Amino acid sequence: MDGGHSVEEQQLSPQGHVSQSGLDVVDDPRSGFVLALVVLLLFGIGIAGAAGYQIVFNEALLSVHAKETQTALSIARAGLRFYIGKQIGVHQDIVTYSINGGDAVVTARLVAEIDDFETLYLLRSEGVYTDPTFTGSAARRTVYQYAVKREVALNHMAAVTQVTGDLYVENNAHMDGDDGANNGACEQSSVTLIGVMMGSGALAVGGSPLRGSPDSVSLGSATAALDSLGIDWDVLTDTDFPVDYEDTWPSCALPADSFTVTRFNGNLTTPGSVCGQGILIVTGNFTGGAGFQWDGILLAGYIVDTPNNYRIDGMVVSGLDGNGTASVHQNGIHFDYDRCNAFQAGKRLSHFKPVGGTWWEEM
Repeated sequence: MDGGHSVEEQQLSPQGHVSQSGLDVVDDPRSGFVLALVVLLLFGIGIAGAAGYQIVFNEALLSVHAKETQTALSIARAGLRFYIGKQIGVHQDIVTYSINGGDAVVTARLVAEIDDFETLYLLRSEGVYTDPTFTGSAARRTVYQYAVKREVALNHMAAVTQVTGDLYVENNAHMDGDDGANNGACEQSSVTLIGVMMGSGALAVGGSPLRGSPDSVSLGSATAALDSLGIDWDVLTDTDFPVDYEDTWPSCALPADSFTVTRFNGNLTTPGSVCGQGILIVTGNFTGGAGFQWDGILLAGYIVDTPNNYRIDGMVVSGLDGNGTASVHQNGIHFDYDRCNAFQAGKRLSHFKPVGGTWWEEM
């Protein structure tokens, strides 16, 4: 006991709280509010962070989606170009192309038959693309285009066309524009063509070897002759242009009704007999061997003068090399128009031409 107080005397703080050993223990009611405020602020920061993340994530998704849809559109348009450029001959109604990591599914639907030479098609191309770094449904864009299909390789204008160079036809040669096909042998109606059509050169005839209606015409220029026929010699002679047989004759195992495209680069002297029929392209000089026969279309840079007996039943176009070299068709040569052979052969080079101003996208 000291002065009436014990050593363990309890003291009251100024606030009235009990303290031991002179140290105050403050029980402030505001401390709970501060703690709640801190928790609330942390919660707000968390919400803001999550919202920011979601905004950035959504913007990233939108960006990826925009890229996917734009890529899908590019794929769809590329699919149309691929189809128009690659469908030579008998076309496929549905084709899928793998482009830029996606697919273009192209379909062709016949709209109308214009005439024996042309038909109208509606082409539809759907581009499908998925970004490999994101999961989700694929982006799809669909475009359309009208296209005219050239059903045959060239217009039937004459049994024989000399694009450049003068031409002399001897008396016992035979250039005939009268249709030699049997009635009912093919769906095309029988017509009589010009016997010989001249481009830039002059025609001289010995005797009466020409038949047709008329037996001959002169267009005055190579360009007029090519435009009249509707062929592009530069395309047909390009080695990148696909053909069935290159520098070799068709297989003898082919069916009798099979027509092919055969191209020889440079000069060609034919054997007496070969297998096959269709379009025969000779980029250089063509020399027909004795006994040779081809059913279909002969397109030649130049036809060499020869007394050999050979024949082409279909159509013949020569002087395509542009050199303007004069040519002579001698005794024993038969170049006779046959609509069935010419149409069947020409279909092997049928192709699409887009109609200008008809492209649109499905919305």
